Amino acid sequence: MTSEVAALAVLLRKTQWLLDDVAYEVAAGRMDEIDLGQVAGVLEGVAKLLRSQGELPALATEDDEVESAKHGS
Repeated sequence: MTSEVAALAVLLRKTQWLLDDVAYEVAAGRMDEIDLGQVAGVLEGVAKLLRSQGELPALATEDDEVESAKHGS
């Protein structure tokens, strides 16, 4: 395992822990105490990194899905 792959694995594990904590707080009714914008920013950064690593296609956005539905595709 290269150091780059190891760093990616660590980042993914930390992201998992972050999401576990967020889910716990939401379930406990403390969503207002979470900076959801910051959580979203972390997830966007991870997604960008994953796309650059594996040339993964971008997921369709909600707007793309709405447009597809309008055009019957």
